[in-house]
Amino acid sequence: MTELPKKTFWTRLKTNRHLLRLAYYPWVALPPRARRAASIAAVWWLQVFKHARGIHRRWEPTPPSKMFSLSFWGVPQVDVATYTLTVDGSVEHPTALTLAELQDLPAVERDVTLDCVGGSRNNCTMRGVPFADLMDRAGAKEEVFTAIFHCADGFLTTHPVRDLLADGAFMAYATNGVGDRDHGYPLRLVAPGKYGYKWAKWVVRIELVAGSPKGYWEQRGMPDRARVGDTR
Repeated sequence: MTELPKKTFWTRLKTNRHLLRLAYYPWVALPPRARRAASIAAVWWLQVFKHARGIHRRWEPTPPSKMFSLSFWGVPQVDVATYTLTVDGSVEHPTALTLAELQDLPAVERDVTLDCVGGSRNNCTMRGVPFADLMDRAGAKEEVFTAIFHCADGFLTTHPVRDLLADGAFMAYATNGVGDRDHGYPLRLVAPGKYGYKWAKWVVRIELVAGSPKGYWEQRGMPDRARVGDTR
């Protein structure tokens, strides 16, 4: 991989997972109803903060040294040489693809905006494989409603398939032209219009199912569909 620029002090401070845990443990100790209410209130107030700071008007490319990426469990060590993405569940043809095979498929490259629920924003260019193409390749069955993204660090998140298709979601293997482990290399979900915690990093499996399961953060009270600016 290309050598990446060092993060600034403030970027490292904001993405410090140990500081995040100081807020996480009191929050997760709340009763479910109180935790849900606290989550909705926090999202609303952070949107107010974001507008007050003018972050919502920042569309210029984010300098590499200021790119925000927060990983609660740290960055897993994924062996690129043996990496495979599995697409299975309610499909006709369960599929496994190496990184090289993914990179040989027709690709999209788009300028994208990732909004963290905490108020930060990244504007960057990502390249990867359309989610719709992977669904077609595996032969998704008619009853499929939800895609579950399983990650190398044990995290998972879910999306209604209709959202992913409507938004042109794709699986990215390059951020600003390089494979950046902090930003999910070898493969991450790009889910335009959704908060960053829905952009699953280090994805190793896409499971297509008929039901509506919730992801890790959603089970704990965060907004489910997670549209930017929405608290549903």
